[in-house]
Amino acid sequence: MTSPRLAGSRREVMHLAWPIGVSMMSFTLKGFVDMAMVGHLGTDALGAVGFASIATWFALCFPWGILRGQRPLVSQYIGAQQKDLAFSFGAHAFYLAFLSGLFLIIFQGALVNIFGHFAADTALTPEAIAIGKDYYAVRLWWLMPTLLTFAIAEYLRSTGRTRMPMAVDLLAHPLNLLFNYLLIFGHWGLPALGARGAAIGTGLADLIGLAVIAWLARPRTKLPIGALRVNLSKLKEVVAVGWTGGIQFSLENLSFLSITWIVGHTNQAALAVHQAGIQLIHLSLLPAVAIGDAGSVLIGRYVGEMNWDGVKRTLRSILQIMIPFMGMMSLVFFFFGRPLSGIFLHDDDPVVLNMALDLGQGVMIAAAIWQLGDAIQIAFRFALRAAGDHHWVMWTGILCTWLLSIPLAWWVVFGFTLDPNSVEAGVHGSVDKVWLVWSGEIFVGSLIFIWRWRSGAWMRHRLVKDDAVKVLT
Repeated sequence: MTSPRLAGSRREVMHLAWPIGVSMMSFTLKGFVDMAMVGHLGTDALGAVGFASIATWFALCFPWGILRGQRPLVSQYIGAQQKDLAFSFGAHAFYLAFLSGLFLIIFQGALVNIFGHFAADTALTPEAIAIGKDYYAVRLWWLMPTLLTFAIAEYLRSTGRTRMPMAVDLLAHPLNLLFNYLLIFGHWGLPALGARGAAIGTGLADLIGLAVIAWLARPRTKLPIGALRVNLSKLKEVVAVGWTGGIQFSLENLSFLSITWIVGHTNQAALAVHQAGIQLIHLSLLPAVAIGDAGSVLIGRYVGEMNWDGVKRTLRSILQIMIPFMGMMSLVFFFFGRPLSGIFLHDDDPVVLNMALDLGQGVMIAAAIWQLGDAIQIAFRFALRAAGDHHWVMWTGILCTWLLSIPLAWWVVFGFTLDPNSVEAGVHGSVDKVWLVWSGEIFVGSLIFIWRWRSGAWMRHRLVKDDAVKVLT
């Protein structure tokens, strides 16, 4: 058992967090590269691919949330000294990843059609919509290796082996850059495929990453008899914990897609600015998530041990690391928002470009405002979920999103209409104002999570079952 004196220290959190942080930053760089390279094709291509990227992430949300259901199970059973059972949960998460990828392949055509109808009701041109549909169709075909890689990486991080996924990310993302360079613009004798080339390049990089992480994570010791055998009760248990995350991620990202759809009613440049802002907030969001991820591994382990002091100390350490970092990023966004937006925004018309850069600066000021609330929300959300209080986290996230974010965004864009029968007359709100009111959800959610943690109710949601070892024999 880990020494209570050291359990949950800042050093212990950072020992696990920095490899996750490197992975997250490499993921951010991957998004930067994709959007920056596609941005050179014009604001129409950037808006279309950005919209399709959100749709791709939405398609991943439910299986992604299900697969994260192994996190508290694996970490808590390791804390309870039942490592074979922890491995079994990881194996069953891998099986669920395969089934999820297969589902997306089978229903690829239907999903692309839905995307097309959704995109048609925005300011995107028909040409831009065609670009987005083509990109989205290719991405769906290649999501199987993405999900399988995530399942393995999530298991490794849940056991504290965060450097293996980091090594794979450091390999896969430069490959993504290379493949994009070759396939978007057509080099080394390859055809210039434009946005479609970006989708293929990402898929190829993910496939190579899957092969590498599967080799690195191969078992080195003899496994118990039932560890790899498909067991319906194990699948159900992973789903039982993960479905709350899947529902929450799906509905939250549906709201995010809805906000993008609302922004799309203003103008095409605003949609490009919105996508640029999404990429830029990853500079603060993903490192913060890395810290929360690392802390959730420790919290799950200490809940398994029933080391409650270690759990509370871990959360304090997460906040002590995260709040200063997010505060620093707030200053960066506030003072350098315009040049940062310029990394992504390109247009031949200087008037359109200048308008987009002005909007980008406003979006970054809004992002600067919500940094402190985001730090608190991420820390407490990850802590509560790791402790097993996942139902509360789900409902809080869903209600805050759908009762605050969507109505506020709609009100900003359409709320000032003089003629309720004319949509165009009502589009007076801008993307920077949408982002500003968006911060309301961030701060309300953070206050609710603080209250829940202080109540101590999460202590009653430990997931470890004393007789669970019987399923492996």
